[in-house]
Amino acid sequence: MDGGSDVFGTLMWGLRRYAAVVLALVLLLGVLVPLVLSRRTAEYQATAQVGPSGPLVLPNTNPLPRIAESVFNNGAVEESVRTLLKQPKGNVIPSEVQLIAAQDNVVLEVVAHAPTAQEAMNIANNAATTFMFELNKYQLAVAPFQFQHHAVLAKKVPKVAGGSASVALGLIAGLLAGVALVGLILVVRRPVVDASTAQDVTGSPVIGRITLPRHGPPSGVDDRGIGLLCRRLLATPASTIHVVAPNQGQARLLATSMTEAFGQMRSARRPQKRTAGQGSVSPVPKVLAPDAAEAWLDSTDDKSYTVLLAPEGISTRKLRLFAEGHDVGAPTGVVVVATRGGRVKSLTKR
Repeated sequence: MDGGSDVFGTLMWGLRRYAAVVLALVLLLGVLVPLVLSRRTAEYQATAQVGPSGPLVLPNTNPLPRIAESVFNNGAVEESVRTLLKQPKGNVIPSEVQLIAAQDNVVLEVVAHAPTAQEAMNIANNAATTFMFELNKYQLAVAPFQFQHHAVLAKKVPKVAGGSASVALGLIAGLLAGVALVGLILVVRRPVVDASTAQDVTGSPVIGRITLPRHGPPSGVDDRGIGLLCRRLLATPASTIHVVAPNQGQARLLATSMTEAFGQMRSARRPQKRTAGQGSVSPVPKVLAPDAAEAWLDSTDDKSYTVLLAPEGISTRKLRLFAEGHDVGAPTGVVVVATRGGRVKSLTKR
């Protein structure tokens, strides 16, 4: 299997595993955000214009925007608007009113925003009046200023989001964000989801891939997978098979199922042995799932074989540390375990 297919397969597994994360982002950006933005209070915008009533003393208009911004922000306009709105606290500039001073343009625009059209016009005219008064303090150095246009009309500002187009864009953005977040999770965790990765991490061959249910014993297709695994293990000279796993519940469940499968094989072999008369049949190994590492080390022998379970989705670091902790030189085979209906809960206390 090449690297590209491994990456693609891991991404597909991640999207299935973290489908709830992707769905949550799709709903958030595609439904909730447009809904919240579409229900925002309506906003109106009104504009008043102030400009020089005589020739500029300045050699050109380049300094005019900087002078206008300094005067607009000196505090007088803000105080006047606060008094009008009876708003002692909070932002006024630029949330309620702002100045637009374009380069090479002697017309200075005072733009106001408010929930109603009349309030927007009142704010714009009030701020422009105060602004004009402050500018005229510098008329000897710049020019005399006066109202060029009062705010007599307010336009309704279009909402940021609304309609089917916004929902469609939000859904696409949510999907892309979900896929990107899942990709980031996979890069950080580096989960084991295929046989090649499990073999590279543990350094032992992968001898099978099985599925275990969350509750109760395996059945149907799960039993057949465990049966195939047991037949592969019969080809080894092992008299004892130790099943070890990061999740002790999985180890116990598989050990029990393998013991039952070997028992059925033993029963099926007995009549064949009597009729064939070809001597003894290879013994069926004993399957153990030690509760602790000490018990597992004490029970190993020259004919033991270790089955190391790699739960699908386990991080490469965790699996590597677990494999290194259970490496005593005995033959080891790795089995990738997928769970049906969730993870198998551990049967031991932590």
